[in-house]
Amino acid sequence: MFSGSVPARMLRTKPRFVFALAALALAAVACSNASGIQSKRVQKADVRVAAGGGVHPLTGVSAFGDQPWQSRAPLAVKIGNSPAERPQAALDRADLVYEEIIEGGVTRFMAVFSTNSAARVGPVRSVRSVDPILAQPLGALVAGSGGPRPALDDLRSRQGVADVGAKTNGNFYTRDPNRRSPYNLYTATDTIWNARGGSPPGPQFSFLASDEDPSSGGEPGTDLGLSFSGTAGQLSFTYDGQSGLYKRSQGGSAHMVEGASGLVQLAFRNVIVQQVTTSMSDIVDQAGQRSVDSNVIGSGSALVLRGGRVFRGTWQRSSAGEATRFVDASGQVIKLAPGTTMVELLPQGRDATVS
Repeated sequence: MFSGSVPARMLRTKPRFVFALAALALAAVACSNASGIQSKRVQKADVRVAAGGGVHPLTGVSAFGDQPWQSRAPLAVKIGNSPAERPQAALDRADLVYEEIIEGGVTRFMAVFSTNSAARVGPVRSVRSVDPILAQPLGALVAGSGGPRPALDDLRSRQGVADVGAKTNGNFYTRDPNRRSPYNLYTATDTIWNARGGSPPGPQFSFLASDEDPSSGGEPGTDLGLSFSGTAGQLSFTYDGQSGLYKRSQGGSAHMVEGASGLVQLAFRNVIVQQVTTSMSDIVDQAGQRSVDSNVIGSGSALVLRGGRVFRGTWQRSSAGEATRFVDASGQVIKLAPGTTMVELLPQGRDATVS
């Protein structure tokens, strides 16, 4: 259930040299016919159209010239979020991050890397039943420490999805001796990308154009609070107008992660709360706790936050092969601000408040 308080609503050139250039140009024009003039204009114009480029399918950011992400599949890494697994490494480098509940009230991330490389990503944890479904429209390489047999079998059977987990590709992973197992498994994006080819997916979201104001439309929405369970702790996002990012806190403290040059607070350009139905699976962890399945096929309530504004609507997805759509009450697609996105797969019945 969504609730909350939302208010109403040049180099200098010597003169003789300049004159000489002008004279040469006039002579060229005089000695040319109309088609020759056109030809010379094309040759003289130093406007270069970059090869390749395009709009990134996960971030909506325009690129000019060939980009590394155009020749590789997205890499989706399962990363833990229990107290023993923090601070995580490289979550700030991901283009898209999903957060899902697993068992015992604990959440886990699926961090999707495409534009950025990271030399240390983790701690890498095991996949769950929702992950193959999230990965399919991405055509992702999925990195995990392992997982329940039904989840791994499903992952390996999904069209366009590749299992690059530690159980089948152990050479992609290392153990950090300074952290205790099983919270010490790490990988590197380039290690996997150099071994696996691939291509980027189609667009996963609708994005504003670069000249559109992300703070227009919707209602005021600078603060978001939610909780997956009583034991998971309260999560919050606070909009920073200077950076245009929503900064994440967990359990009342800033959620810090290992960045390229030290600890940084985790932050995103967009935050989506996708309310999903859940059910208890037949999978039981080593502590005897049953795993939770999140249903991401169908429809449900959604909140989309961007630019200090919140947009209320629904999410829609009719099959595992298609991307999720987010639409407002009138059926219009809700556009994201170009940049990174976090999607909170919040169980139905849990509150999300916006102010």
